[in-house]
Amino acid sequence: MEIKRLIRKAAKLVLSSSPEKHVSVTVAQVAAGSLLAGRRVVVTGGGRGIGLAMAKRFASEGAFVCISGRNKESLKAACAQIGTAASYVVADVRDVEHTAKFLDECERQLGGKVDTLVANAGLSLHEGHFSNVTIDGFDAQFDTNVRGSYFLAKEFLERCLRATNSSGNLLVVTSETGDQAYDTPYGMTKAAMNSFVRAASRRVYRATNGALRVNAIAPGVTLSDMTAEYADASDGNMYRNCASGRIFLPEEIAEVALFLLSDASKCISGEVIHTNAGNHIKAFWDGANDE
Repeated sequence: MEIKRLIRKAAKLVLSSSPEKHVSVTVAQVAAGSLLAGRRVVVTGGGRGIGLAMAKRFASEGAFVCISGRNKESLKAACAQIGTAASYVVADVRDVEHTAKFLDECERQLGGKVDTLVANAGLSLHEGHFSNVTIDGFDAQFDTNVRGSYFLAKEFLERCLRATNSSGNLLVVTSETGDQAYDTPYGMTKAAMNSFVRAASRRVYRATNGALRVNAIAPGVTLSDMTAEYADASDGNMYRNCASGRIFLPEEIAEVALFLLSDASKCISGEVIHTNAGNHIKAFWDGANDE
């Protein structure tokens, strides 16, 4: 992986003495301090990348956060970054038979009912073309991105509906690929979860007088371990040759997630919020020089 990045950088230097464009980013924050005060939040895949950035931001706004993942050491290190409001549970979202036990353990760690679930754990194998897709690779992505997220979301929503206080927030992290045409598994899984989010909201929002909400965030290419193979901003350049013109930071996604989980967005449910500056949108002049 490191060799590939070095080759790309070397090629860039050979082709040009300077990058085609240079994009720098400053993360703007919602100024408050207690937007999620007292909330009990579970973030799957919270040990790194977007999941960790969200967990940090939620904790900074007063939430108690329980992160999950398969690597205990990564989770411990992440909790050290988040602070005393953080705890962790080692779990694999693909283990759907034990979803109820997983949430039970999260509630034990958090000291009460989980009122917010962020289904963030995901897997992409970057096949590039359907001819490169294997049966094992297909199953691995659907098991994680659809089956795992679906049954965890289902268990969470059912618990909220059974509770005396049915309030809660489900936030699913999908992808801009979910609203694009894809013949490889990752985009197909995200399209499936976008559909689930829209339908599930219709099931629960009105039934709970708006107390239980379901939304999704659909990031564009964001700096993380998942995108390290083709997104590298180690030189400070956030440029990317796409409609949005740049790569995004996990902290930017976290700010949008914070808003969607806060009471400021009570009228928003059933939405897939794209955090990609419209990169998924096809304009009639696409393919021409639009600068």
